Amino acid sequence: MPLALTVAFLLAGQDAQETPVTTGTDPGSAVHLQLSGHLDLHYLYRSPAIEDTGAQLNLLAPGTKGSSTQWSGRISLRADIEVKDFVSGVIELENRSFENGINKPFGATPPDTPAEIKQGYIEIGQLLRPELNLRIGVQDVTFRNRPQDEAFFMDLGESGSFWAGFQPVGSFVSNTVDRNITQPVGLRLFYTPFEVTTVQAFWMVVQEQGGTSLDEAVYGLVANTLLAENWSTWILATAVSGGGDRRGTIDTGGYGIDGYVGSAKDLELFAEVYGQGGTLQHAPAAVHKEAYAFNLGARVFVCDCHKLWLEPAVSRRSGDRHPGDDHDQTFQSYQNVNRFVILESHEFGLDVNTNITVIRAALGAGPFDLSGRPLRIQLDVGHFTAVAPIETVGAAGNSRQWGTETDLTFIWSYNQSFALSLKGGWLADSELLKALGGENHALTIVFGADLRF
Repeated sequence: MPLALTVAFLLAGQDAQETPVTTGTDPGSAVHLQLSGHLDLHYLYRSPAIEDTGAQLNLLAPGTKGSSTQWSGRISLRADIEVKDFVSGVIELENRSFENGINKPFGATPPDTPAEIKQGYIEIGQLLRPELNLRIGVQDVTFRNRPQDEAFFMDLGESGSFWAGFQPVGSFVSNTVDRNITQPVGLRLFYTPFEVTTVQAFWMVVQEQGGTSLDEAVYGLVANTLLAENWSTWILATAVSGGGDRRGTIDTGGYGIDGYVGSAKDLELFAEVYGQGGTLQHAPAAVHKEAYAFNLGARVFVCDCHKLWLEPAVSRRSGDRHPGDDHDQTFQSYQNVNRFVILESHEFGLDVNTNITVIRAALGAGPFDLSGRPLRIQLDVGHFTAVAPIETVGAAGNSRQWGTETDLTFIWSYNQSFALSLKGGWLADSELLKALGGENHALTIVFGADLRF
């Protein structure tokens, strides 16, 4: 009887509710409504030394970072709504698989994977001019030098704070395992003067700290264009301010280029470089920023079948060689690079995202037919060296060697929407891991199931 009364009450109250928005031609209705989603589920095993090392980097006791085995992942649901007069909107909900420095696995007691607003924005097309679009609200801001690569400098919405690792005592930035995601909100303007050229200007608040001067805010201007049929280039300028009391403003300039040589596209060349200046902290004594970063490489297809390729590359993010003086040389960013599952992954590994030189090579093969479905294999080998000593290590860490990591990845695409993956990472000869985590080697294995619709 109580259930019947409840149903009757809800039915009676329907007439009083506001008319829902549906697709159609009536005034106020949506012209187009699209629902999509993503289920990224994975099972993880990692050596305890990885978590112990992460705890030490974050100035915590060993064993306080998280579990060595767990089921985790992200589940998201997105609605794209288009109404009249070139106005559209996006609402996207997603759980966070890590936050505040720790993983948030499924099956926790109590459950700790609530859905949050991933994106929620309104876009106005052809604002004042046909070439001008304005986006307002919670939104990801991502810039990649290569379409198939990860963001080396900026991926707002998939990265932590710009000030992660900042140490007030001594006024320098150190390596930390952040495992955090911010929620950028603000304005983003798109201007397309030519079909092959786009200019973006944006203002985003990444972390709300109360007072306006304390908010972590990002201001940016980015222009990208096609130079020729197979070449693209871009230029970037950003300023990050706030984030804490007496913090300064860090300015970054960047340039990148990516393209293919020859009509067969057998050789790809890519490069991106950055320089940073500004003021890290105003008081008690001013500390100025002098940092740089670069990522250079090439990909060559070994055979005409385009099923075997080799990619050598080198990257560096500068580190502070003299902490405590009036200059900080640590390169800061909103990067989202997770190629190597132990040293680079911000969800599974140590999130080594600054003060690092990486010399790497990748070998890719496929697709190969496996039961009528494509299988791709990739082998990544990288040697990691700290540019400056890791301050957290102290007297035990005279070495700058993070070691050599080898990752092997299998991806079996069941269809266009669903894929299974298996990735293993092995870190060897790591003197820094030995100093921080007690072992000079580590293993991580990740099994994944990924569905997009």
